[in-house]
Amino acid sequence: MRKLAILVLLGLLVACGTNKDNSEPPALLTSIENAIPIAVNWKVDTRASDNRAAHRLRPMISGDRLYSIDNSGLVRSIDLNNGRRLWRYESGFIPIIGPAGNAQMLILTSRDGEVAAFREVDNEKLELRWKIRIGSEIRATPVTDGAQIFVRSVDGRLRSISAADGSLQWQINSRVPALSLTGNSNPVISGDMVISGFDDGKLIAYDRNSGKVLWETTISAPTGRTEVERLVDLDARFALRDGVIYVVSFQGHLAAVQVVSGDILWSRKFSSFQAIAIDDNALYLSSDDSDLWSIDRRTGSAFWKQDVLHARKITAPSIIGDKLVVADYEGYLHWFGKSDGKLLGRIRPTSERNYAQPLIWGESVITHDKSGIVSSVSFLQ
Repeated sequence: MRKLAILVLLGLLVACGTNKDNSEPPALLTSIENAIPIAVNWKVDTRASDNRAAHRLRPMISGDRLYSIDNSGLVRSIDLNNGRRLWRYESGFIPIIGPAGNAQMLILTSRDGEVAAFREVDNEKLELRWKIRIGSEIRATPVTDGAQIFVRSVDGRLRSISAADGSLQWQINSRVPALSLTGNSNPVISGDMVISGFDDGKLIAYDRNSGKVLWETTISAPTGRTEVERLVDLDARFALRDGVIYVVSFQGHLAAVQVVSGDILWSRKFSSFQAIAIDDNALYLSSDDSDLWSIDRRTGSAFWKQDVLHARKITAPSIIGDKLVVADYEGYLHWFGKSDGKLLGRIRPTSERNYAQPLIWGESVITHDKSGIVSSVSFLQ
């Protein structure tokens, strides 16, 4: 089945630093009164910049280490305390997305549909445990609980793979529309279930042992005359809290779904392809026009909306203490208050665009720009 890129058509995800792909000019940066002091701790070039897909190679954190992979398949381990390169390993993989798992089971995928598990040996190299080929591109980060690995591929399949030996346990097929966004959402593990979103706007829960469908819910139904108008992909990283999964679609809805039954608790119009951040009270989202929102996770009503970065192609927000942080198309990081959305601070570690949601490690924010530069940033005490 064919999955067509619509990056140029929509002007949403094109890797450029101007507004030529967007009819709305990006908001100009405003001065910040009493801005919080922020500093760059260190920067490392991971070389993940050889082609236009490099921005997908988001690093992974495990313990006090960061693991990255570049377009040639070179894996690096970096000490998060100081940015020191610890070791490098030639995996032989040509990746589309970054690594998954942890140091005990590092999962790599390739553009040729390969999935492999490695383990770190003596804190200085990787050792291959197993490798399989599934025959379809993987643009969603695999998820694992240590026993099973769930892999979502662009051909509409969700697979359960044994973490012990890479054997296929089960797979399901879903219909892929003729036109869809280039990404896929990560599956979510919840107890005996694995929950996955699909390009037709449906959210489906499966028995993780058998692959049997437990429930199916339509978050957003396609509407409109053109294929572009009918896009309702569930491509964002979902959020799970207290037996409720929060899901957002492109050109569709933001919804709260009860995990046990698939019943929709509330739904509101919203459009995003970015990850959802969550705390005890609210959901935090970047809309597709780069406005930042805080949504009451119990009712779906808005606590606040911040449009100071409108059309600046911001990333999904990450939570750090009582603040939120996003990155934009010019390499700036912006901090906001969680309670009111007030802009608090800004720094520019690099001049290249950030696509991936910032990583949080302790009191530091870790970013990865489209040229493969990883930066560590934190407040000055």
